[in-house]
Amino acid sequence: MLINCKEMLEKSRGAVASFNCVDFEMARACLEAGEEARRPVIIGIAVRHWKALGGRLFIPSIRALCVDADIPAALHLDHAGPADLDIIDEALDSGFSSVMIDASRKHFTTNIEVTRGIVQRARLFNASVEAELGPILGDEGVAGLVNAEGAVYTDPREAVQFCADTGVDALAVAVGTAHGLYTAEPKIRQELISQIAEATGVPLVLHGATGVPDEAIREAVRRGVRKINYFSGLLVDAMDVIRRERNKDDNDYLGYREELRKAWKKRARFLIDLYSYH
Repeated sequence: MLINCKEMLEKSRGAVASFNCVDFEMARACLEAGEEARRPVIIGIAVRHWKALGGRLFIPSIRALCVDADIPAALHLDHAGPADLDIIDEALDSGFSSVMIDASRKHFTTNIEVTRGIVQRARLFNASVEAELGPILGDEGVAGLVNAEGAVYTDPREAVQFCADTGVDALAVAVGTAHGLYTAEPKIRQELISQIAEATGVPLVLHGATGVPDEAIREAVRRGVRKINYFSGLLVDAMDVIRRERNKDDNDYLGYREELRKAWKKRARFLIDLYSYH
């Protein structure tokens, strides 16, 4: 059942897992894990992958998975920048139920202006909008090595004004995480999560969850995180399967795809249960 993230996050217990996916089998595995757990799931498509794979060509099948799912599911465009407004329009026209506009590297007032425009546009499609305040380190969708030290953090006072002036449905915050694979354990500023959540009343989003300790995840959920993005670990799982030694005469490609799906489903089920902690 396809719904938008606003409806999902308002009703959810704990945090909802948002999995950025690059193909049909990955999305299928994550949705199946959600069905087993009886928990909602968000399937994200990063703008980087939309451009690389040809969004309009592969989106219909993934959207169909979300529509047919036996749980609430959202189809979310992730990390669209100010230069990607045409892709946001394409995504909304294609039936996405949620989009993210990331103008966090722009001036504060520009971020507000750009985000407000997307919110107004998305409302015409009954789609929800996520924005980012305080740029999160690392490159989304790459799964490269990253050091989270030296991060810029979200200012709670700016967050209050930003949410009031834009009407966003969810806010991605910079609290110590980064996109990619950490070279050292990230230090999450949990008290900052509490301050922003209490001041804004808006569901908060944690990006860069791969490699964050489980207890830090649970604490972040207790303090107000309601959506958690996960991607890099899915690529690691995939490459572990690909690198596994295989018989040179083994040409069972469909069986190989099944191995990938099982690995992704196992990972997704664990994370869905972890994030639902409340």
